[in-house]
Amino acid sequence: MKNSIAFKLKPRGNEIARIGEKGKKFLKSHGFSDNSVQIQIMVIRELIKSGKAFENQRPSGNEMSVHIFIEENTIIAEVRKSVCETTHDNQLQKLDETIQWIRGYRDPYTPFMMMARESSQNRLDIKSNLFGLAKIAYEAGAVLDFYVSEDNILNLSAVRNIGENCKRC
Repeated sequence: MKNSIAFKLKPRGNEIARIGEKGKKFLKSHGFSDNSVQIQIMVIRELIKSGKAFENQRPSGNEMSVHIFIEENTIIAEVRKSVCETTHDNQLQKLDETIQWIRGYRDPYTPFMMMARESSQNRLDIKSNLFGLAKIAYEAGAVLDFYVSEDNILNLSAVRNIGENCKRC
């Protein structure tokens, strides 16, 4: 059985639902529970929303790809998107600062609640979807990371360890 799958995502609203359905089928085929599948689909949706914050001036630049990898007790979700290095320096710096800030807490509940408070008081830039990243860390227990490749592709990922004793949680 194949342990990875990739999808192309065009910048249209119904595409996220399509990716979610295909992702569900893939994860279910690997024996994951309904709860684990729902959590993973939430992770993918939030990564897509975060990736969409990086608008690109080229028509093909707003296309994204979504990748799901299964390795033993780990699920890796990754969103890849072309970015313009000069246009997005501030956004990339904010993304880096946010991920490092979330990872700096022993328990992701704290940054999640802090972001929830900021969001409820309309002090967060909604377009950046930083709250979604805190949600991934807290609700899915995932480790966030990103890098920009030499050819200016943003690779934003969430790695989720589902536990050795978990029978496809």
